Amino acid sequence: MKRDKVKAAETVSVEQKPKKRRKHKKAPIIIAVIVILLVVVKLVSCSGAGAAEPVVTTTLPFRGDLQDSVSTSGTVESETMKVIYAPASGTIGTVNAEAGEAVKAGELLIGYDMEEMERTLRQSELQLQRSTAGYEGVYAQNADNLAKLNEANLNLKVLNQQLADYEAYLTNLQNNLEKSQRDTSNALAAENYNLTEKLKTLTPGSDEYNQVSSQLSRNNYLQQIASSSDYVAETQAEIARVQKEIANCEAYKAKMETQKSTGEAGILSSYDKTQQEVDRELADMSYSEAEEEYIRAKAGITAEFDGIITESSAVPGAGVTRGMQLMTLESSENIKVSFNASKYDVEKLKVGQKAQITISGRVYEGEVSKIDRMAVRNESNTPMVGAEIHILNADDEIILGMDAKILIYTDKTENALLIPVEAINADKDGDFLYVAENGVVVRKPIVCGISTDSYTEVLEGITEQDAIILTSSVNLEEGMAVTVIPDLTSGSAGEDKMPISISVGQ
Repeated sequence: MKRDKVKAAETVSVEQKPKKRRKHKKAPIIIAVIVILLVVVKLVSCSGAGAAEPVVTTTLPFRGDLQDSVSTSGTVESETMKVIYAPASGTIGTVNAEAGEAVKAGELLIGYDMEEMERTLRQSELQLQRSTAGYEGVYAQNADNLAKLNEANLNLKVLNQQLADYEAYLTNLQNNLEKSQRDTSNALAAENYNLTEKLKTLTPGSDEYNQVSSQLSRNNYLQQIASSSDYVAETQAEIARVQKEIANCEAYKAKMETQKSTGEAGILSSYDKTQQEVDRELADMSYSEAEEEYIRAKAGITAEFDGIITESSAVPGAGVTRGMQLMTLESSENIKVSFNASKYDVEKLKVGQKAQITISGRVYEGEVSKIDRMAVRNESNTPMVGAEIHILNADDEIILGMDAKILIYTDKTENALLIPVEAINADKDGDFLYVAENGVVVRKPIVCGISTDSYTEVLEGITEQDAIILTSSVNLEEGMAVTVIPDLTSGSAGEDKMPISISVGQ
């Protein structure tokens, strides 16, 4: 049976290089006519003698170049796409490009309403100034409170010591005055007598003797001043002065205690400091962000590369927030054609293969740049593999989204032994040919190389001299006797290899 051939989606191209025939010579035609007449004579003679042999048409293999290809269609797309987002929050002032328009690199696409941006920046600046002033004021007050607290603590320490000293001194004054005002004459006289008698019993220079002698001297001094009115007046005046100093110290102490309490209450806690730091940092961040947004808005949105605006939602006067999608820019220089390949075509495809792309009647050169590693089933549940072709000589005439015809040059062989596809048969053992040898059918297994819709490369199994059977009036079997008619229309034979011989079966 004939071998089933897997066809490409579209027609394929074949390059063949048979030897050129001499032009303006009628010898081959005359020979062909003679051959046909001989065949007719043979058939007539055979019919008179008995059953006629089957008639077969043969051709000879020939040398040529074979270029296999895949023909399909795809969609023109950009290889580089940039989704444009709003760089700052604000109001759109101008929109200079709409969907479908071509733009150049550096061209202003969208401009902001800068008056509004300036107001926003000024508000943030004033807020920062207010926050900074408040922060510095709070910390200045905190420093003042801390200084007053330290002053109060130091003064209170000194005052407490002064009060203790004044009170001890006052107590001593009061005790001396009270003692001096007693009627101590008799008591002191009696005590002095006893002390005098005791001295008589003690050893002069001993510690006890010295102590008794000192006590006796003090008693004598007290006896002298007890009767002095000046001492009483002076002591009472001193007591009054000390009491006044104590009052002054008490009043100043109360003031320092109040100052201490106020200072302690006005000192910032760790939580207060954290809050002040956070508030100031937030105000600073808010201003910095507003300043950055102002700078970005002032620069506007420009095209990063030459391309085409394929989507746009930007409208003058519309408010936008940073990060909002506004446009899509696709490159007009880096262009590809995307297509889906069947499981038969994808076997032939390789990255780097050359291709010819036709878009709107214009032809471009391309190169296979990508073949997906995953198949996706289409609406007919057929697995298809996505692939891409990079256009090498893209120009401004290309319109994105258009359909494109694709011809991909896959395998190629040069000076190969070629035969027509229809001559090949196949069974469970593989490919084979029927060859006419001396008017008898011979089966020859072959090994095929690359193939197109018309021709197949034969790697093993035949030579250029084999008369390959193309068609037959009956089902052929090896060893069958046949009448051979050369195929004079294929043009596959060389000048010296016109298949004109006729083999008569036995």
